Amino acid sequence: MPWSDNLTGPHLQIAAYMGSPLRVIAGPGTGKTFALMRRITRFLESGLSPNQMLTVTFTRTAASDLVAKLAALGAPGAQNVRACTLHSLAFSLLATAEVLALTNRVARPLLSHEMKMLLQDLSDDFGGKKATRRLIRAFESYWATLQTDEPGWPQQPLEQQFDVALRQWLDFHRALLLGELVPVALRFIRDNPHSPHVPSFTHVLADEYQDLNRADQALIDRLAGTGSVVVVGDPDQSIYRFRFANPEAMADYSTTHPGTHDEVLGECRRCPQRIVAMAAALVSNNPRPAQPVLVPFPNNPQGDVSIVQHTSLQAEATTLSAFLDWYLVQHPDVPAGEILVLANRRRMGYLIRDSLNNVAVQNLRLWAARSFFYEEALDESAAQEGFTLLTLLSDPDDRVALRTWAGLGSATARTGGWARIRNHCLQAGSSPRDTFNALLAGTMTLPHTGAIVERFSELNTRLQHLDGLSGQPLVDALFPAATAGCEDIRGAATAAAVDHPAPVDLLQELRTVVTQPEIPGDQSNIIRVMSPHKSKGLTARVVVVAGCVAGAIPTVDPDDPPEEQLRQIQEQRRLFYVAITRTTEALVISGAAQMPFGDAKQMNLQFGPGHGGNVTLIASPFLQELGPQRPQTETGQAWRTRVGF
Repeated sequence: MPWSDNLTGPHLQIAAYMGSPLRVIAGPGTGKTFALMRRITRFLESGLSPNQMLTVTFTRTAASDLVAKLAALGAPGAQNVRACTLHSLAFSLLATAEVLALTNRVARPLLSHEMKMLLQDLSDDFGGKKATRRLIRAFESYWATLQTDEPGWPQQPLEQQFDVALRQWLDFHRALLLGELVPVALRFIRDNPHSPHVPSFTHVLADEYQDLNRADQALIDRLAGTGSVVVVGDPDQSIYRFRFANPEAMADYSTTHPGTHDEVLGECRRCPQRIVAMAAALVSNNPRPAQPVLVPFPNNPQGDVSIVQHTSLQAEATTLSAFLDWYLVQHPDVPAGEILVLANRRRMGYLIRDSLNNVAVQNLRLWAARSFFYEEALDESAAQEGFTLLTLLSDPDDRVALRTWAGLGSATARTGGWARIRNHCLQAGSSPRDTFNALLAGTMTLPHTGAIVERFSELNTRLQHLDGLSGQPLVDALFPAATAGCEDIRGAATAAAVDHPAPVDLLQELRTVVTQPEIPGDQSNIIRVMSPHKSKGLTARVVVVAGCVAGAIPTVDPDDPPEEQLRQIQEQRRLFYVAITRTTEALVISGAAQMPFGDAKQMNLQFGPGHGGNVTLIASPFLQELGPQRPQTETGQAWRTRVGF
C-alpha cells in the first residue's frame, strides 16, 4: 500500500514532514500509531534500509504490534525495523562482553524481591529500612535525572556514604539497579562514541515521550545523532513520575531543540462521544500546558457508561463477572480479549479474575480471565523461592540469587550470616558458592554461619531434584498449581515455557516478562485483568475500572508533604484519564460500599465508621470531576435490573 493512501490533515503532515525534529502531541485514540506507521512506510518505500530506523516504545507489546502492523501494510523490510524499549536496547548493549569489560558493570538487574535483600543488608547502617529506601530512591533519581553528570554528587555526607556502600554491594553481587540500565548505557555511548557496539540510526522515533526520564531522553538524542527525530506524547497521559518521568521535556522540546516542527492530534477516534466529554472534564482539573482539549470524532456513537456501587468487594466481583459473561453471550462475535478490567489494587483484580474464571467453568465457556500484575508477581515468598531456584539452576554462581535464597524465610534475611560470608569472600578472593561448598565439606569454618550453611545445603538438594527438568514439568516443580502467591508467575512461566523450555531461556524470558510484560492482544480469548498503568496503549470494546474508591483512586502517600500529595493527585487523575479512554464502546466504573476493617487498612483505603467489623468506603472523588455527561451512580442490583443480566 502506498504510504499516502487515505491520509489527510495532520496525519498526512506527520507522515510527510521531511524536516527534523518533529514533535507530535497526540491525545488518546487520535490515530498517532496510524500516522507514524505511514511515516515509517514512507521511509521504507523510498529504499531506506530498515536497520537504519529505530522506534522506541514504552512496552514490548507496543513494539511487537508496530512491527506486525507495518508488515500488514506491506511495507518492504518491515520485520527488520528496530522496535524496542529503551531498557531492552540498553540491556543488549551492556550485556556484550566488550562493554562489560569497559564499564565493569554486569547487566544483571535486581528485581523487586531481590532489592529487599539489598535493603536488609544496608538498613542497619543507614537508619532503618524506611530511611534506606529513601536513599535508594535518591540514588536512582540521581541516575534517572542525570545528576550523576554534575560534579560533587551526591551533596550530603550521608548520601555520599550510602553511595559508597551501595556501589560496594552491587559490585560484590555483580548486579545493577533497574534504574541504572539506561544511564549506564548512555554514559558508555558518551565515553565511547567510536565503539563498534554503539548503535547508529538515521531516523529515531520515540513514543510516549512524556513518560521518559531525563536519561532516557538524553539517550534518544544520542542515538539519533545528526539524523531525524520524532517525539510523540501527551502531557495529559503522563503517569510515571514514580519512575522519574520528565513530562516537562515534552512542553519544552522546541526550546531545547531549536527548529522543532509541531503537529497536534486532538480528535479522539477511539472513544464514544460521552466518554470523551467525561475525560476532557476530568483532566481539565489539572494545571495543563497550552494544548488543545480532547474532542470527539463527530461520527462516533454516544457510548454506554455505567457508574455502579456494590455492597462489598465480593458483590462487586460477582456482579461484574455476571455482566461480562452476559455481554459475551449477547455478542458471540466479540472475542474475550475485547474486555479489559482495570484495578488499582492487585487483590481486587485477583478477586474479579477468580470470579470470572468460576463463571467460565460453571457455564462451560471457552474464554478465561488472566491477570497481568507482573510487577507484583514475585511479591509472595513461594513465587520468590521458585524464581530463585530457576535462577540458580541456570547459573549456580549468581550471587544475587544466592543472597536471596539465603535470606528467604527469615525475618532478618540472615543478614549477619551473609555479612560473614561476604567479608570472607572479599578477604580470600573467593566466591560465595565456593565458600559455601568449603563450609559444607568441613574444609573451613566460619563462626555463626550454621543457619545459612544449612540453608545452602537445602539449596543443593532442591537443585538436584530439578536437574534435567525443562518446559512444563520444570514450571510445575518451581511453581506448583494451587500454591498461594504463585498464580501470576506460574501463568507467565507456563506461557513462556512453550517457546523457551530450557531453564536458561525460561529464566531470561521470565525476567523480561516481569520487568517488561507483553499483554495479549484484543483478539485473544482471554479477558485481561491488570492495573491502569499496564493499560497504556491498549484498547477494548468494554472497559471496567474497578475499585473506584478513595485511597485506591487516587492513591496518595499520607506521609508526604502537601505539595507532593498534590502532585500525586494530579498524576492519579491522569491515570484515571488513561483508564477511561481505553474503551471503544462501553465503560463501567465500579466500587464497593463496605469491606472488613483489616482489608481496608491493608490496602491503604480511606474509610469511615461502619458496623459488624466492616467500614464504610468512600467513592473516588474523581467521580465528581467527570462533568455533566456522567451518569448517576446506581446500585449493583439496580444496574442488573436496568441492563437485564
